[in-house]
Amino acid sequence: MKIESQIIESLKKKMEELIPIRGLRFHIEPQSSLGENWHPNFIAQVSFKNMQFKILGVLISQQSLSVIKEKISLLKLHASQDRDSVPMIVAQYLSPEKRKQCQNAGVYFLDLCGNIFLEYDSLYIERIGFPNRFPEKRRGRRPFSDKASLILRAIFSNKEKLWGVREIAQSVGLDPGFVSRMARELEIRNYISRVDYKLKLRDPKSILEDWVREYDYKKNQEVRYFCLGKSPNEIIDKVNDANVPEKIQYAFGLHSGANLVSPYAVYNEVHIYVLSQDIINWFADKLKLKEAQEGANFVFLLPYYKHSVFYDRQNIRSLWVVSDLQLYLDLYNYPIRGLEQAEHLYEKRLRKIIES
Repeated sequence: MKIESQIIESLKKKMEELIPIRGLRFHIEPQSSLGENWHPNFIAQVSFKNMQFKILGVLISQQSLSVIKEKISLLKLHASQDRDSVPMIVAQYLSPEKRKQCQNAGVYFLDLCGNIFLEYDSLYIERIGFPNRFPEKRRGRRPFSDKASLILRAIFSNKEKLWGVREIAQSVGLDPGFVSRMARELEIRNYISRVDYKLKLRDPKSILEDWVREYDYKKNQEVRYFCLGKSPNEIIDKVNDANVPEKIQYAFGLHSGANLVSPYAVYNEVHIYVLSQDIINWFADKLKLKEAQEGANFVFLLPYYKHSVFYDRQNIRSLWVVSDLQLYLDLYNYPIRGLEQAEHLYEKRLRKIIES
Protein backbone atom coordinates (compact mmCIF):
# COMPACT_ATOMS: atom_id res chain seq x y z
CA MET A 1 0.00 0.00 0.00
CA LYS A 2 1.35 3.43 -0.93
CA ILE A 3 2.14 5.91 1.81
CA GLU A 4 -0.62 8.20 0.49
CA SER A 5 -3.22 5.45 0.93
CA GLN A 6 -1.93 4.72 4.41
CA ILE A 7 -2.26 8.40 5.36
CA ILE A 8 -5.85 8.56 4.07
CA GLU A 9 -6.83 5.43 6.02
CA SER A 10 -5.20 6.79 9.18
CA LEU A 11 -7.06 10.08 8.79
CA LYS A 12 -10.39 8.28 8.52
CA LYS A 13 -9.70 6.20 11.63
CA LYS A 14 -7.90 8.72 13.85
CA MET A 15 -9.24 12.17 12.96
CA GLU A 16 -11.01 12.56 16.31
CA GLU A 17 -7.79 11.54 18.08
CA LEU A 18 -5.66 13.90 15.99
CA ILE A 19 -8.06 16.82 16.53
CA PRO A 20 -9.74 16.20 19.92
CA ILE A 21 -12.35 18.93 19.82
CA ARG A 22 -15.88 18.01 20.87
CA GLY A 23 -18.48 18.62 18.19
CA LEU A 24 -15.96 18.85 15.35
CA ARG A 25 -16.97 16.47 12.55
CA PHE A 26 -15.11 15.39 9.43
CA HIS A 27 -16.20 13.45 6.39
CA ILE A 28 -13.22 12.60 4.19
CA GLU A 29 -13.67 11.91 0.50
CA PRO A 30 -10.58 10.68 -1.40
CA GLN A 31 -10.33 12.14 -4.90
CA SER A 32 -9.71 10.01 -7.96
CA SER A 33 -6.38 10.51 -9.76
CA LEU A 34 -8.03 10.12 -13.16
CA GLY A 35 -8.00 13.05 -15.56
CA GLU A 36 -5.39 15.57 -16.64
CA ASN A 37 -6.23 18.48 -14.32
CA TRP A 38 -4.48 18.72 -10.97
CA HIS A 39 -6.67 18.35 -7.88
CA PRO A 40 -6.27 17.68 -4.13
CA ASN A 41 -5.84 14.13 -2.82
CA PHE A 42 -8.95 14.46 -0.68
CA ILE A 43 -11.76 16.80 0.29
CA ALA A 44 -12.97 16.82 3.90
CA GLN A 45 -16.39 18.21 4.67
CA VAL A 46 -16.09 19.85 8.11
CA SER A 47 -18.86 20.92 10.47
CA PHE A 48 -18.52 22.63 13.84
CA LYS A 49 -21.37 24.30 15.73
CA ASN A 50 -23.21 26.31 13.08
CA MET A 51 -20.34 26.56 10.55
CA GLN A 52 -19.48 24.34 7.61
CA PHE A 53 -16.51 24.41 5.29
CA LYS A 54 -14.24 22.19 3.20
CA ILE A 55 -10.62 21.20 3.60
CA LEU A 56 -8.73 20.65 0.37
CA GLY A 57 -6.00 18.23 1.39
CA VAL A 58 -2.75 17.38 -0.36
CA LEU A 59 -0.72 14.43 0.88
CA ILE A 60 3.06 14.66 1.17
CA SER A 61 5.01 11.42 1.09
CA GLN A 62 8.22 12.79 -0.43
CA GLN A 63 9.87 15.28 1.93
CA SER A 64 12.09 17.13 -0.53
CA LEU A 65 11.64 20.89 -0.33
CA SER A 66 11.09 21.19 -4.07
CA VAL A 67 8.15 18.75 -3.96
CA ILE A 68 6.53 20.53 -1.01
CA LYS A 69 6.94 23.96 -2.61
CA GLU A 70 5.29 22.80 -5.80
CA LYS A 71 2.36 21.14 -4.01
CA ILE A 72 1.80 24.21 -1.84
CA SER A 73 1.71 26.40 -4.94
CA LEU A 74 -0.78 24.15 -6.74
CA LEU A 75 -2.92 23.78 -3.62
CA LYS A 76 -3.14 27.55 -3.06
CA LEU A 77 -4.14 28.11 -6.68
CA HIS A 78 -6.86 25.48 -6.44
CA ALA A 79 -8.18 26.75 -3.09
CA SER A 80 -8.36 30.34 -4.37
CA GLN A 81 -11.17 29.24 -6.69
CA ASP A 82 -13.34 27.99 -3.81
CA ARG A 83 -14.26 30.59 -1.15
CA ASP A 84 -15.60 28.03 1.37
CA SER A 85 -12.48 25.88 1.42
CA VAL A 86 -9.14 25.97 3.21
CA PRO A 87 -5.92 24.44 1.86
CA MET A 88 -4.10 21.87 4.02
CA ILE A 89 -0.88 19.89 3.68
CA VAL A 90 -1.04 16.45 5.31
CA ALA A 91 1.84 14.07 5.98
CA GLN A 92 2.96 11.36 8.36
CA TYR A 93 5.22 13.98 9.95
CA LEU A 94 6.11 17.57 9.18
CA SER A 95 9.25 19.03 10.73
CA PRO A 96 9.13 22.49 12.38
CA GLU A 97 10.77 23.87 9.26
CA LYS A 98 8.17 22.32 6.94
CA ARG A 99 5.35 23.53 9.20
CA LYS A 100 6.77 27.05 9.12
CA GLN A 101 6.99 26.83 5.35
CA CYS A 102 3.28 26.00 5.20
CA GLN A 103 2.35 28.85 7.53
CA ASN A 104 4.45 31.37 5.62
CA ALA A 105 2.60 30.35 2.45
CA GLY A 106 -0.82 30.69 4.10
CA VAL A 107 -1.48 26.95 4.00
CA TYR A 108 -2.64 24.89 7.01
CA PHE A 109 -1.12 21.57 8.01
CA LEU A 110 -1.82 18.32 9.81
CA ASP A 111 0.43 15.33 10.44
CA LEU A 112 -0.29 11.89 11.86
CA CYS A 113 1.90 12.64 14.89
CA GLY A 114 -0.64 15.25 16.07
CA ASN A 115 0.83 18.54 14.85
CA ILE A 116 -1.89 20.76 13.40
CA PHE A 117 -2.62 24.34 12.46
CA LEU A 118 -6.11 25.16 11.17
CA GLU A 119 -8.16 28.34 11.16
CA TYR A 120 -11.58 29.10 9.72
CA ASP A 121 -13.89 31.88 10.87
CA SER A 122 -14.02 31.61 14.70
CA LEU A 123 -12.38 28.15 14.72
CA TYR A 124 -8.68 28.23 15.59
CA ILE A 125 -6.61 25.08 16.26
CA GLU A 126 -2.85 25.00 16.84
CA ARG A 127 -1.16 21.99 18.42
CA ILE A 128 2.55 21.58 17.75
CA GLY A 129 5.57 19.95 19.35
CA PHE A 130 4.70 16.30 18.78
CA PRO A 131 7.79 14.25 17.83
CA ASN A 132 8.22 12.18 14.70
CA ARG A 133 6.80 8.66 15.03
CA PHE A 134 7.62 7.83 11.43
CA PRO A 135 11.40 8.13 11.02
CA GLU A 136 12.29 8.06 7.34
CA LYS A 137 14.05 4.88 6.33
CA ARG A 138 17.37 5.31 4.57
CA ARG A 139 16.92 4.44 0.94
CA GLY A 140 19.61 3.01 -1.29
CA ARG A 141 19.40 5.82 -3.81
CA ARG A 142 20.44 8.96 -2.00
CA PRO A 143 21.25 11.89 -4.29
CA PHE A 144 23.49 13.55 -1.68
CA SER A 145 25.72 10.55 -1.06
CA ASP A 146 29.34 10.80 -2.19
CA LYS A 147 29.26 9.35 -5.72
CA ALA A 148 25.68 10.40 -6.41
CA SER A 149 26.47 14.01 -5.53
CA LEU A 150 28.80 14.13 -8.54
CA ILE A 151 25.68 14.13 -10.72
CA LEU A 152 24.26 17.20 -8.99
CA ARG A 153 27.66 18.90 -8.95
CA ALA A 154 27.97 18.43 -12.71
CA ILE A 155 24.46 19.76 -13.38
CA PHE A 156 25.03 22.69 -11.00
CA SER A 157 28.16 23.61 -12.93
CA ASN A 158 25.94 24.49 -15.92
CA LYS A 159 22.35 24.56 -14.71
CA GLU A 160 20.90 25.90 -17.98
CA LYS A 161 22.30 22.99 -19.95
CA LEU A 162 20.28 19.92 -20.97
CA TRP A 163 22.30 16.90 -19.84
CA GLY A 164 22.21 13.43 -21.34
CA VAL A 165 22.67 10.50 -18.95
CA ARG A 166 25.73 9.20 -20.78
CA GLU A 167 27.12 12.72 -21.01
CA ILE A 168 26.94 13.11 -17.23
CA ALA A 169 28.39 9.63 -16.69
CA GLN A 170 31.36 10.43 -18.91
CA SER A 171 31.82 13.86 -17.34
CA VAL A 172 32.10 12.57 -13.76
CA GLY A 173 33.40 9.04 -14.35
CA LEU A 174 30.31 7.11 -13.25
CA ASP A 175 28.53 4.09 -14.70
CA PRO A 176 25.66 5.18 -17.01
CA GLY A 177 23.33 2.68 -15.34
CA PHE A 178 24.01 4.26 -11.94
CA VAL A 179 23.41 7.76 -13.34
CA SER A 180 20.15 6.60 -14.92
CA ARG A 181 18.88 5.13 -11.63
CA MET A 182 19.84 8.28 -9.73
CA ALA A 183 18.15 10.44 -12.38
CA ARG A 184 14.87 8.67 -11.65
CA GLU A 185 15.31 9.44 -7.93
CA LEU A 186 16.04 13.10 -8.76
CA GLU A 187 12.80 13.22 -10.77
CA ILE A 188 10.82 11.76 -7.86
CA ARG A 189 12.22 14.48 -5.62
CA ASN A 190 11.28 17.11 -8.20
CA TYR A 191 14.91 18.20 -8.55
CA ILE A 192 15.07 17.67 -12.31
CA SER A 193 12.73 17.35 -15.26
CA ARG A 194 13.22 15.67 -18.62
CA VAL A 195 13.25 17.68 -21.82
CA ASP A 196 13.65 15.64 -25.02
CA TYR A 197 15.00 12.74 -22.93
CA LYS A 198 17.63 14.99 -21.34
CA LEU A 199 17.88 16.24 -17.78
CA LYS A 200 17.17 19.82 -16.74
CA LEU A 201 17.64 21.28 -13.27
CA ARG A 202 14.36 22.55 -11.79
CA ASP A 203 14.86 24.29 -8.46
CA PRO A 204 18.54 24.67 -7.51
CA LYS A 205 17.84 26.67 -4.34
CA SER A 206 15.55 23.99 -2.91
CA ILE A 207 18.10 21.31 -3.75
CA LEU A 208 20.80 23.24 -1.91
CA GLU A 209 18.54 23.73 1.12
CA ASP A 210 17.79 19.99 1.24
CA TRP A 211 21.48 19.20 0.75
CA VAL A 212 22.76 21.22 3.71
CA ARG A 213 20.20 19.51 5.95
CA GLU A 214 21.46 16.07 4.97
CA TYR A 215 25.17 16.88 4.77
CA ASP A 216 27.20 16.34 7.93
CA TYR A 217 30.64 17.95 8.15
CA LYS A 218 31.42 15.79 11.21
CA LYS A 219 31.67 12.69 9.03
CA ASN A 220 35.07 13.92 7.88
CA GLN A 221 37.98 12.50 9.87
CA GLU A 222 40.13 15.19 11.49
CA VAL A 223 43.87 14.94 12.08
CA ARG A 224 44.94 17.91 14.17
CA TYR A 225 48.35 19.64 14.22
CA PHE A 226 49.97 22.81 15.48
CA CYS A 227 51.80 25.07 13.04
CA LEU A 228 54.01 27.93 14.21
CA GLY A 229 52.38 31.06 12.85
CA LYS A 230 50.87 34.27 14.18
CA SER A 231 47.66 33.99 12.19
CA PRO A 232 45.79 31.70 9.78
CA ASN A 233 46.94 33.89 6.89
CA GLU A 234 50.56 33.34 7.87
CA ILE A 235 49.95 29.57 7.92
CA ILE A 236 48.33 29.73 4.48
CA ASP A 237 51.36 31.65 3.20
CA LYS A 238 53.59 28.88 4.56
CA VAL A 239 51.66 26.33 2.51
CA ASN A 240 52.10 28.56 -0.54
CA ASP A 241 55.83 28.85 0.09
CA ALA A 242 56.12 25.05 0.40
CA ASN A 243 55.64 24.69 -3.39
CA VAL A 244 53.40 21.64 -3.08
CA PRO A 245 54.08 19.21 -5.97
CA GLU A 246 51.28 18.64 -8.48
CA LYS A 247 51.07 14.94 -7.54
CA ILE A 248 49.91 15.91 -4.02
CA GLN A 249 46.16 16.46 -4.16
CA TYR A 250 44.83 18.87 -1.55
CA ALA A 251 42.38 21.72 -1.18
CA PHE A 252 41.68 24.31 1.50
CA GLY A 253 38.19 24.07 3.00
CA LEU A 254 35.87 25.71 5.52
CA HIS A 255 36.98 29.14 6.79
CA SER A 256 40.48 29.01 5.32
CA GLY A 257 39.08 28.16 1.88
CA ALA A 258 36.37 30.79 2.16
CA ASN A 259 38.96 33.34 3.28
CA LEU A 260 40.82 32.81 0.03
CA VAL A 261 37.63 33.02 -2.04
CA SER A 262 35.55 35.67 -0.25
CA PRO A 263 36.77 36.59 3.27
CA TYR A 264 34.28 37.56 5.96
CA ALA A 265 34.41 35.81 9.35
CA VAL A 266 37.36 35.75 11.74
CA TYR A 267 38.67 32.21 12.35
CA ASN A 268 41.55 30.40 14.07
CA GLU A 269 41.96 27.01 12.38
CA VAL A 270 43.19 26.22 8.88
CA HIS A 271 41.47 23.20 7.30
CA ILE A 272 42.91 21.25 4.37
CA TYR A 273 41.32 18.28 2.61
CA VAL A 274 43.69 15.44 1.70
CA LEU A 275 43.07 11.83 0.71
CA SER A 276 45.75 9.89 2.59
CA GLN A 277 48.02 9.77 5.62
CA ASP A 278 51.04 9.92 3.30
CA ILE A 279 50.03 13.40 2.18
CA ILE A 280 49.54 14.44 5.81
CA ASN A 281 53.04 13.18 6.55
CA TRP A 282 54.44 15.21 3.64
CA PHE A 283 52.86 18.43 4.92
CA ALA A 284 53.87 17.68 8.52
CA ASP A 285 57.50 17.21 7.51
CA LYS A 286 57.62 20.17 5.11
CA LEU A 287 55.93 22.64 7.49
CA LYS A 288 57.39 21.19 10.71
CA LEU A 289 53.95 20.51 12.16
CA LYS A 290 53.42 18.97 15.57
CA GLU A 291 50.48 16.74 16.42
CA ALA A 292 48.25 18.49 18.95
CA GLN A 293 44.72 17.87 20.14
CA GLU A 294 44.77 20.96 22.34
CA GLY A 295 45.71 24.24 20.70
CA ALA A 296 45.70 22.81 17.18
CA ASN A 297 45.51 25.39 14.39
CA PHE A 298 46.16 23.21 11.32
CA VAL A 299 43.53 20.52 10.68
CA PHE A 300 43.70 17.89 7.98
CA LEU A 301 40.38 16.47 6.79
CA LEU A 302 40.19 12.94 5.42
CA PRO A 303 36.87 13.33 3.55
CA TYR A 304 33.88 11.08 3.62
CA TYR A 305 33.12 12.63 0.21
CA LYS A 306 36.17 10.82 -1.13
CA HIS A 307 35.04 10.82 -4.75
CA SER A 308 33.49 14.25 -4.96
CA VAL A 309 35.16 16.65 -2.52
CA PHE A 310 37.72 17.83 -5.11
CA TYR A 311 35.19 18.20 -7.93
CA ASP A 312 35.46 21.65 -9.51
CA ARG A 313 38.16 22.75 -7.05
CA GLN A 314 39.59 26.17 -7.81
CA ASN A 315 43.04 27.70 -7.89
CA ILE A 316 43.26 30.90 -5.86
CA ARG A 317 46.60 32.68 -5.44
CA SER A 318 48.35 29.47 -6.60
CA LEU A 319 46.57 27.49 -3.86
CA TRP A 320 43.89 24.84 -4.30
CA VAL A 321 40.49 25.48 -2.70
CA VAL A 322 37.38 23.28 -2.81
CA SER A 323 34.46 24.53 -4.88
CA ASP A 324 32.14 27.27 -3.61
CA LEU A 325 29.43 24.61 -3.33
CA GLN A 326 31.60 22.42 -1.09
CA LEU A 327 32.60 25.44 1.03
CA TYR A 328 28.92 26.27 1.53
CA LEU A 329 28.05 22.70 2.54
CA ASP A 330 30.89 22.55 5.07
CA LEU A 331 30.35 25.98 6.56
CA TYR A 332 26.57 26.02 6.84
CA ASN A 333 26.43 23.89 9.99
CA TYR A 334 29.98 24.51 11.20
CA PRO A 335 29.65 25.66 14.84
CA ILE A 336 32.10 28.58 14.91
CA ARG A 337 30.80 31.42 12.71
CA GLY A 338 30.19 28.95 9.92
CA LEU A 339 26.68 30.10 9.04
CA GLU A 340 27.79 33.74 8.84
CA GLN A 341 30.53 32.87 6.36
CA ALA A 342 28.24 30.51 4.42
CA GLU A 343 25.58 33.21 4.00
CA HIS A 344 28.21 35.73 2.93
CA LEU A 345 29.57 33.22 0.39
CA TYR A 346 26.07 32.64 -0.94
CA GLU A 347 25.39 36.34 -1.38
CA LYS A 348 28.74 37.10 -3.02
CA ARG A 349 29.35 33.97 -5.09
CA LEU A 350 26.53 31.42 -5.20
CA ARG A 351 23.35 33.48 -5.54
CA LYS A 352 24.05 34.49 -9.13
CA ILE A 353 24.62 30.83 -10.02
CA ILE A 354 21.74 29.32 -8.00
CA GLU A 355 19.01 31.90 -8.56
CA SER A 356 19.79 33.46 -11.93
